[in-house]
Amino acid sequence: MTAPNLHDSPILAEAARWMERARNGSEEDRRAFRAWLRERPEHVAAMDLVERAWRETPRAAASRGLRPRARLAEPAAARGAGRWRVAGPLLGAACAALAAVAAWTLTVHEQHLAAPADRTASFALADGSRVWLTPGSAVTMRATLLGRSVALDGEGTFDVKHERRPFAVTAGDVRVVDRGTLFSVARRAGQTAVILARGAIDIEDSRSGALIATPHPGQQVSLAGDTATIAAIDADAALAWRDGRLVVQDLPLAAVMARFSQLSGVPIALRDPAMGDLRVYGTYRLGDVAQFLDAVGALYPVAWRRTERGYEVFRR
Repeated sequence: MTAPNLHDSPILAEAARWMERARNGSEEDRRAFRAWLRERPEHVAAMDLVERAWRETPRAAASRGLRPRARLAEPAAARGAGRWRVAGPLLGAACAALAAVAAWTLTVHEQHLAAPADRTASFALADGSRVWLTPGSAVTMRATLLGRSVALDGEGTFDVKHERRPFAVTAGDVRVVDRGTLFSVARRAGQTAVILARGAIDIEDSRSGALIATPHPGQQVSLAGDTATIAAIDADAALAWRDGRLVVQDLPLAAVMARFSQLSGVPIALRDPAMGDLRVYGTYRLGDVAQFLDAVGALYPVAWRRTERGYEVFRR
C-alpha cells in the first residue's frame, strides 16, 4: 500500500457535479448524464462512490443542524438512467462527505506477484480476484477506488471478482478490459493471445484505446502486429494447466514439447526436427516430464534421456 493519492479526484468532482445537475435537470440533461456514464467504466465507479458518500450525509447534515427533505432516488449509476432527487441544503453536506471519503480512502494498493522459474503458481489478488501464472511470469496490480489495472509479463489466467470498478490487464500494446470473467492473456515474442472462457471482455489498443475485438466465450484472439485473428477453442482444455494438466488435442509433437517445457520450466530438446510433425493426443501431468516422454515413446519410435540442462528426445 502506498500513500494516499488524489489523482482520481477530478472524476469524483465531476461525478458530484453531475449529481447536482441531475437534481432538477431536463430530459436533455438526463440523456447527457447517461452518455457520460457510458463513456468510461470509471464514471460508473465514481458515481457509485458519490452515492455512498451521500449515505453519510445525514450525519454530516445533523452536525450542521440540517434536516433532510427528500431521499436520494435509486442510484442512477446502477440503473444507467433516472432522476436524482436531492434536497438543496443537503447537497453541500453530501459533497463534504464525498471530500472526506476521498481524502481518507483514495489510496493506491499495489501488488507485485511472480511465479518461480520451475512451476506455475496461483495468487489471490487484493480485490478478491485470482491469477494463475506460468513459470517465470509476473503481474503488478494497481488498485484505486475507481479502477483495477494489471500489468502482465508472460502468461496469466484471471478469474475476476465482479464489481463496479473496472478490471484491465495490459500486456504490451494490448489491454483486456473485463466485466466479471475467466480469461487468459499470453504475451511472448511480440505476440499476444487472449482466450475467453467465461463472461465478457473487450480487447483494446493500450495506447489509443481503440477497440480491437469483443470475443465470445470459447474463442481465442491472436494478435500480431496490426492483425487480429479470432478462432474457436476448447477453453477448458487450453486452461487446464491451472490444475497441473496439459490437455493435447491433435497437435504436432514439437508444439506439445515446447508447451510442456514452458509450463514445467524444464528444457526439452528435440534432436530430430523431422519428428516434430508427429501428432500427439492425451492428458499429461505437468509435474512429471518422464511420464510425458514415456507416453510419447509408447506411441512413436521416440526415446529420451536426462541431461544436465533438462531432457533431450531423439529417434529410437
